[in-house]
Amino acid sequence: MPFFSQGFRPFFLMAALWAAISMGIWITYWAGGMALTGPLLPLDWHVHELVFGYGGAVLCGFLLTAIPNWTRRPPLSGLPLAALALIWLAARIGFLIGPEEVSPSLIALDLAFPALFSAFAGREIIAGGNRRNLPVLAICVLFLIGDALFHWETLAGSGYYGGRIGIAVLVGLICLIGGRIIPAFTRNWLKAQGASALPAEMNGFDKATLALTVPALALWVALPAHPLTGIAGLALGALHILRLARWCGWATRSEPLLFTLHVAYGFVGLGFLLAGLAAFGLVPAMSTIHSWTVGAIGAMTLTVMSRATLGHSGRPLEAGWVETAFLAALPLAALSRIASTFPAAPLWTLHLSATLWIVGFALFALRYAPVMIAPRHPA
Repeated sequence: MPFFSQGFRPFFLMAALWAAISMGIWITYWAGGMALTGPLLPLDWHVHELVFGYGGAVLCGFLLTAIPNWTRRPPLSGLPLAALALIWLAARIGFLIGPEEVSPSLIALDLAFPALFSAFAGREIIAGGNRRNLPVLAICVLFLIGDALFHWETLAGSGYYGGRIGIAVLVGLICLIGGRIIPAFTRNWLKAQGASALPAEMNGFDKATLALTVPALALWVALPAHPLTGIAGLALGALHILRLARWCGWATRSEPLLFTLHVAYGFVGLGFLLAGLAAFGLVPAMSTIHSWTVGAIGAMTLTVMSRATLGHSGRPLEAGWVETAFLAALPLAALSRIASTFPAAPLWTLHLSATLWIVGFALFALRYAPVMIAPRHPA
């Protein structure tokens, strides 16, 4: 069955559908149009289902697709892949319409998903001798820890460290993997266009920026309002923006499937700058979170999902009007959501952001659902 032949097929499609559906549920609840009566408090549900629900599905789909390329080993497919997808789906249903009290079995079901794909990733990376990507395994384990801590905090009734760990892990992955693929994809495309100016090669500056990103994110997770976090945030924001500037992003503006990767990475730097300003009380703390979640994570994952789906299904990496529309929707949603966090912002900025998010992911699902269920396109 083609749908369960590779990880990107079920997980990218389910992730996009869940991103649109869960945001529709959330904004309807927020506007007073429905009640959320599941086992999590409404805000906890919103955070968990986008960070660990949507984010977990994208992370899993990406790794199950990328690791076979890294290791030259067979991908997870068939019944094991279907079972993993079913575990993810069952947890989403359980947190939406389950009993009002969180049960240990539901938590175990939810944690089984990142635990299983982390175990698979670790086995394949080690068996394939692909030591370069061992940091990816550490990222998977941290994601699992963040999810477990989130559940412990909801039971204890306090703390948002788990949610921040989940966000920090996904941002860190963007810094690591995005720092590899964005300049590489850009370099290949510019060479094909006959351009002479090409992205800078990975060097000591990139490695130093990545090394400093880890403690900066850790500071934000542990002490988001501390002056040290403010200094680190401002410094890392400048470093990531400088890193992005070395990748010739503006030269790709005619290619949405490439340009949006640069735009999404820009929200990483913006998020750090906002984290720095928020630590000094100059901007709302929520502006940081939504620069990273809607802008960096949302736009980056949607673009990577689009490229991976086209490439791994044997189709050309070409953006039609549908791709152009949904790739433009996410950065605009991020800017609108960041603006909505400020006290003087009109209410429509929040609704506009939610609408653009829903439209973006719904268009992706409509455009690529037929691709996900069809055999690979002949070369």
